[in-house]
Amino acid sequence: MLRRVPPPSPPGSPRTAALGAGAALLHLGFDAACSALSWARPPYLRMEELPEAFRQLPLVSAPVVVSVASSAVSGLLAAIALLAVEPQAPRRLRQLTGIVTGFWLFTATLTWLVWLSSPFSRALPGIALGIPRGLAVGWLLWRGSGGQVSGGRPAGAA
Repeated sequence: MLRRVPPPSPPGSPRTAALGAGAALLHLGFDAACSALSWARPPYLRMEELPEAFRQLPLVSAPVVVSVASSAVSGLLAAIALLAVEPQAPRRLRQLTGIVTGFWLFTATLTWLVWLSSPFSRALPGIALGIPRGLAVGWLLWRGSGGQVSGGRPAGAA
């Protein structure tokens, strides 16, 4: 029995925007879960390790504001990743999860390097937790854009 697969959404479509927003919400959820344990917090939420001058700024020192802003940027990067990977690309799931995970790990490590005054060993667990975060967001993008969970052939395969 043939199952009809919906055509891929054109770039800039509402579906791409919705998946980007969903990715931002998923990032926000990961921030909330990781913030419960100080060792698991991502570098941008390690407020006690910010330079003194930045701790006094009203918005920079508010973890919720920083988390929302970071999640919005991560959602935008997820939408860009979705547009960058062809809908019919082989191993699309791997490509999406790799791009999202790579972006997040790069920015988290850069945040530690530029802003924090802590040893890398203390920031490493929060950075490493970006791997399951990237996998989850990449899977959301893949599944939301028509990725098949079953072992069936991709659309257009002969």
